[in-house]
Parts: sequence; C-alpha cells; structure tokens
Amino acid sequence: MAGSEALVPLSQGLGYGVVIGVGLAFAFGMILVTKFLQRFLGERSDRSEMFMVANRSVGTGLTASAVVSSWMWATAIIWTAAQGYLYGIAAPFWYAAGCTIQIALMTVLAIHAKVKIPNGHTALEIVRLRYGFAAHMVFIFLCLVTNLLSVTSMILGAAGVITALTGMHIVASTFLLPLGVVVYTVVGGLKATFLTDYVHTLVVMILLCWLTIAVIKNDAINGIGDFYDLLVEADKTSHVKGNYQGSILSFKSKSSIIFGLVHSLGDFALVIMDTSFWQKGFAADTAAAMPGYMLGGISYFAVPWAVGTTAGLAAIVLEKTSIFPTYPRAMTTSEINAGYVLPYAVMAVAGKGGAAGLLLVVFMTVTSTTSAELIAVSSIISFDIYRTYINPKAHDKQVIRVSHWTVVAFGLFASAFATALHYGGIDLNWMGYFLATVICPGVFPMAFTILWRKQSTAAVVISPLLGLASGIAVWLGTAYAYYGELTVLTTEAQLPCLWGALTSTFSSAIYSIIITWIKPQDFDWRVFLLLTQVIDDDNPQPSRIAEVEDLDQVQHPYPEKELRRMNRAKNVAAIISVIVGLVTWVVWPLPLYRDWIFDKPFFMGWVTVSEIWLFVCLVVACIYPLYDGRKVLAAAGKAAWDAVRRKRSREDDASPASSTPVDESSATSDTEREKNASS
Repeated sequence: MAGSEALVPLSQGLGYGVVIGVGLAFAFGMILVTKFLQRFLGERSDRSEMFMVANRSVGTGLTASAVVSSWMWATAIIWTAAQGYLYGIAAPFWYAAGCTIQIALMTVLAIHAKVKIPNGHTALEIVRLRYGFAAHMVFIFLCLVTNLLSVTSMILGAAGVITALTGMHIVASTFLLPLGVVVYTVVGGLKATFLTDYVHTLVVMILLCWLTIAVIKNDAINGIGDFYDLLVEADKTSHVKGNYQGSILSFKSKSSIIFGLVHSLGDFALVIMDTSFWQKGFAADTAAAMPGYMLGGISYFAVPWAVGTTAGLAAIVLEKTSIFPTYPRAMTTSEINAGYVLPYAVMAVAGKGGAAGLLLVVFMTVTSTTSAELIAVSSIISFDIYRTYINPKAHDKQVIRVSHWTVVAFGLFASAFATALHYGGIDLNWMGYFLATVICPGVFPMAFTILWRKQSTAAVVISPLLGLASGIAVWLGTAYAYYGELTVLTTEAQLPCLWGALTSTFSSAIYSIIITWIKPQDFDWRVFLLLTQVIDDDNPQPSRIAEVEDLDQVQHPYPEKELRRMNRAKNVAAIISVIVGLVTWVVWPLPLYRDWIFDKPFFMGWVTVSEIWLFVCLVVACIYPLYDGRKVLAAAGKAAWDAVRRKRSREDDASPASSTPVDESSATSDTEREKNASS
C-alpha cells in the first residue's frame, strides 16, 4: 500500500492558502470591481434591482458564461470521472446529456417569464402572485431544500477532494470553502456573481483543457491511439456488470443509462427549482436570454464529457501502474464514492503540478456555484419572507441588510449541514443519487405556473407534497425490497433511486392534472404585469403589486416591437429545445446502444471531438463575453481614464508651475467632464 505521502501530494499549508488566501483575494478583487462599476458606470449593488437581478442588463456573452459557470459544479467534474471509472465510456456522455436538455428547456421558461412577468425577481413571487399564501409557503420550502442540498453536495464533494490532495481536515475545508464567497456576494450581489462567474470559469476552463490534454499526452498513456490499446488490455481483466461483454468500451451499458436518467431528472429540478437560474434569466437583457442560455447550455456539454472520458478511463489504465497513488492496491469503494478518482488520476499523470491545478479547479467551481446559491437563498428570505410577511413596508436598505445577513447565515448553516452528513457516513455518490427524489416534485407544478393557465391553486399546493411523499415511499420501499435492509449503501443503489426519482417527478404532474381537472381555474396572464420593480429610495413602499381597477388598463412595459421579437424567440427556443433533446437522447446515443465495442478509429474520433468541444466551450464562456461586452469595457475604461486625467489636471492646477497659460481650446469644463464620465 502506498504511504501517506504518496496519497497526499500537497501540503496543508497550500490547501489553507488556496481556500483562505485565494478566496479572500477574489473577495477583495470583487469589492474593487463593484466599487469601480458603481463609480464609473453607476451600478449600485446596494440597490435591490442590482443586487437581485443586475438591473436586467446582462448581455449574451456574460449570460452564456454564467450558464456555463452555473453548471460548473465541483461534482460535475468529480462525479463524472468516478462514473466513467465505474461504468466505462458511456457514463460521461450520459452525464453531459443530463445537463444540456435542461438548459434548453429553461430557456423556454425564462423567455416566457420575461414576457409574462417583466418585473419579476424570483420564481417564488410569481407563485405567490398567482396562487396565494399556501402555495407560496410550499414552494419556499421546496426551493430552500433544493438550494441547501445542492450546496451541500458541492461542499461535500469539494471538501473531500481538497482533503485528498492536501491532507486538510475535512471540517476545516467544509467551513472555509464558502468564506470568500460570502464576502464578495454580500458586497456585490448578483452582478458580482456574474463577474466572478466569468473569472472563475476562465481559470477553470484553461486548467481543464490543460489537465485533459496532460492525461492523454502523459508518458504512461502516450496519445489517444495507445490509450485505446491500454483500455483494450484492461478490458481483459475487468468486467462491468450490465455492459455488453462487460466491456468498458461498449456504449451498451445498463448502469450508465440508469445513472443518466437519475442524473437528468435531478438536473431538471436543479434548473427549475433552483431560483438562481430564474434570477439569471430575469437579469439577462431581453435580447440576451435566449442566445445566452442556448450557447451556454450547448457548449457546456463538453465539460463532463471530456473530463469524465479522459480522467475516468485513464484511472482504469493507470490504477495498475506504479505512478498511481494507491498502487499496488485498487481504489476502495469509499474512495470512489467520495470522488477520489479524478484527483488520483491527475496526481498520476501530472504530479504535484496537476494536483495543485486540480485543487484550484475544485476551489473555483465550488465557490462560483455557491455564490449563485447564496444570492438565491438571500432573495427568498429577504423578498419572499421578510418583505412579504414580516415587514411589508420595508425600504430598500432594510431589504438589502436582510439579504446580507442571510448570505452569512446560510453559508454557515450549509457548512454545518455538510459536516453533519459527512460524520453520518453520507458521501458524494449518495447525495448525487438521492437528490432527485427530494427536489423533483415541484418541477411540473412550477413549469405549469408559467405555461398553463388552467392549473388550480389546490393542484399547486397538494401535488408537490403528494409527489414528495410518493417518491420517498417508493425509494425506501424498493431499496428494502431489493436488498432487505435500509443502509447508506442500499439507499444509494441505482434502481431504488431511479424509481424514487421517476415517482417524484411524474406523480406530481399526474396529481396536478387530476386535481386541476376536478376544478380548473382560468388565470389571466395580465395579473403578472401588476408586479412592479423595487423603487430604490428610502421611502417605505406599501406593496410591490400595482393596484388597478380594470386589467384592461394594464400596459406591457415592453414596446410592441420588442414583444414580437421575444415571442419569436420563444418559438425558436422551443424548437431548439426539441432538437437538443432529440440529438442528445435519441439521434446520437441510441444507435450506439447495441452489441458493439468501440473500435480504435471510432474511439480516437470520440475523444478528439470531446476535446475540440471543450476548447469551443472555452471560447464561448471566456473569449466571447469580452467581445460581446467590448462597448461596456470601452466605456468603463474611458470613464476611468477621464477620471485619472481630471485628477492630474487638478494636481497641476494646484502646483506653483500651473501659472503657465492654458490653451482654452483644449480645456474642458467640469460639467462637461462629469457628463463624459457618466456617459
């Protein structure tokens, strides 16, 4: 067995340096950026419209980058490698397919929401406006559970990998990971998460491109062709249950497709029930929502596919070599379930440098996604609870203060909850499979809220609760029926989790349709137009719902031309969603699901396309936002330069040498300077 030094390539000092030092450095940098935006572009993060929805001004490039970053979970790269190691070449593809279709469908919902509720902030205020108090409480509970479990799974996975790489105590990494995120989220709000999303994504994408290439080009693998030969050799001594001939190179893999289904159902809920996705939809400029979401969703496909294929399969090959950290033994089940496949593979091919790069990747991914979750939870507490039920007359500063305290409190609670789960024996694999059963019941009722005017109040209150109860009952019942006991291992098994997720998701839809059929309602979409933006002043506002005597008096805030364009975008988004679903779940994978093992040319093409796609994602998420935002960057740079010139001019005027005559034609009045700076 390898010694402890081999298993822990980096020092604890480096671990603490990254988790604390880099986190606080990002926080300090974001504070400076936020102050810069406030001074030169007039963007006030101490105002609710900026803190919550970034003044609805985020462009296509930054929206696409934020979508990629929203899916750039630590679990996305850690878990996909583990599944690739366990089930072979099909599992990373199904992970990727389980992410992309949800983004496409969320695009449709986001555009519907922007047209029907142009002044919306959160999905929950939409539920309250349409259905009232009871439904509002039900969905507050469901959304908070979704946010908590998603953050917890990220922290569990990331903390485990950081511990494996550095030897840090897992409780220390669990509590310190959210530290920097809390600081910059409090200061910057949603715009801060967009900007830090971009910086995080830039670093992560560069490192992932390097790490995947490093795996392929390592001397122990020596290129894609030799990689295939090594996998064929490994196939002779391994047998994956449920795969065609037990081969890791067969796409016909029962376990992979079950994993893909469970993961995909959970991702539907993570998109629709996670209010951070709705907030980013509301925050996007009206012209940016559809292309931004589509670009981000399609380009992201490459991340779990490329990382899982290269690192996951490389671990199978390298595990029997002396460079693998656990050599001569194989990885234990607990190590695999905790997500150690990726760090062990990276340690083997890239040594301490690769381990340091992966440490940075894991830190960046978990902090980036956590920031969006913190904003989402703060919006629920401040808007949907405090401002709605506790202090309806709260002015803007009070709402922001509650948001700030919520960010801090939720960060601490999520860390404590993750620590409790760890000591209870819960790992990344258990959370990944269990998640869908609990968070899926609200998916269809929430979607129907935006898309179906007939859904009744009784249906939206009762159906998710019945769906949740049904899903948990089926999950536990089938686990006991299959294995005769309820333990951590039996409740994370694939089939019980699949039946539980399917029941939670579709039973709530059936319950909603049946209850609505008994007593349907006919909702007038114009009621959503009564929702107003938050007025950014210190005067108490009695309500955020405009009062009118006749809905015929209500006018849509968007001009007719803009509405026509957005309605066209809805249709385009719906068509693209169907195409994306058919390609990723039918046209591409099903012809491969047959009695066949990848041959060498096909495998080489498979890996090459995944790598090219990964670099395309780098362009979309990191380079295109700079081009798309070039005018804003130029305006900010000009404003900053003008400020520097004015400061120098005042210093020159104050110096004794300033008695030299000034050319009046080149002089600019203070008023004109201020005007130029503000523009």
